[in-house]
Amino acid sequence: MIEFDFVEMNKHQLLKDNSYVEDDRDFFISKKEKRVFSFGRINKESIAWLEEELKQPNTTGEWQFYCNVDPSEGLRADIISPYL
Repeated sequence: MIEFDFVEMNKHQLLKDNSYVEDDRDFFISKKEKRVFSFGRINKESIAWLEEELKQPNTTGEWQFYCNVDPSEGLRADIISPYL
């Protein structure tokens, strides 16, 4: 269990080091990159996956969501509204 917690802490620190902020609804959000990662998706994936996703530029100009379940349009708008 300690090893798992250490890996999860490293994922969270990796996001923070890349200018992602943690909101109170279990999302990491980057206004600059226009990306949202849910805690659930972060916990499900490997740290290597997360590192690779962070390296990829967002070329769409639209907000990208990395969640286990795709959020509705209303929830998406609610999540990003403080960052617009």
